[in-house]
Amino acid sequence: MTVYNSEASAGVHALSVETWHSLAQKGAAPPVRLQVRGGSMRPLIRTGRDTVTVVPMARAARVGDIVLFRDGARYVLHRVWRVGQSRVQTFGDGCYRPDAWIDAKNILGLAVCVERGDRRIDPNARIWRAYARLWMGLRFFRKGIFYLYSAACRVRGVFHSSEDA
Repeated sequence: MTVYNSEASAGVHALSVETWHSLAQKGAAPPVRLQVRGGSMRPLIRTGRDTVTVVPMARAARVGDIVLFRDGARYVLHRVWRVGQSRVQTFGDGCYRPDAWIDAKNILGLAVCVERGDRRIDPNARIWRAYARLWMGLRFFRKGIFYLYSAACRVRGVFHSSEDA
């Protein structure tokens, strides 16, 4: 998921991602709410619908964490897939292959909340960490799962549109 905007709320600041990045490098970044686009973290994070709160990374990344890092000119929010000595490999929930290894010090922040309307999801809660372990274990079946999900959505759409007529 590519981060493209931030917004303010109680106790959470609205900053450009670049400004937040420079503050994070100095250890002075406040929590920030980010709008994201792209489907690489679907089904947990949905583009244009969800807002993600990120805090500065204050500990070593762990498998299953959703982290914010810079990849060239863009900021990316993906799940930690593997952790090495001083590097980390991430993997978007909606992707078929893991990303390239990155230096662990390039991780800027940790996702602590996903907001979808009035619903707040803590991606670090036990249930969501269990979901992450299960979903990461299904990586070889993701293409088929996404195909079935898309087909079910199309069928559902057909039934919903015929009911409206």
